[in-house]
Amino acid sequence: MSATVVATHSIADRRSDPDRRSQGSFPPQFSSQRRRRSSGRRKSDRGGYVDIYDRRSWGVAMAVMAMSFLDAVLTVLQIEKGAVREANPLMNVTLVWGGVFAFFSLKASMTAFALAIIILHKEWTLARYMARLCLWFYILILVYHLFLVWGYTGATAPFRMPF
Repeated sequence: MSATVVATHSIADRRSDPDRRSQGSFPPQFSSQRRRRSSGRRKSDRGGYVDIYDRRSWGVAMAVMAMSFLDAVLTVLQIEKGAVREANPLMNVTLVWGGVFAFFSLKASMTAFALAIIILHKEWTLARYMARLCLWFYILILVYHLFLVWGYTGATAPFRMPF
């Protein structure tokens, strides 16, 4: 004799969590308190790519972008005043030949491109250090701009370009 087994419930009935396949992935979630696999399962694993970006990473990126914009504004104001010259040769040529709008556009795009690469690799130790280094670099640049704006002549002498 053969026994016939009849299933009384389906596989979906045995699940305790809702079906994740029915949830859409648009719009993408850019920040979350819960992070996905960040450092690996083993000690030998390196950091991987994670598609969720935490608030700290966004904060550092937005602070660097804001300071870059402020640096551009202060640079243009001080160049028009005749106090300084642009030290970056590429940006100097852009300012001379393209004008202020091209200067702002190139500076913003160069900063955003570099930050995108750094934030994309945010799980790597080197990228975390680079993001903070960029932040400190812009803080020092803005401190220098403040010295120039407030008229400290001693601050401009060692940094004045010879051209």
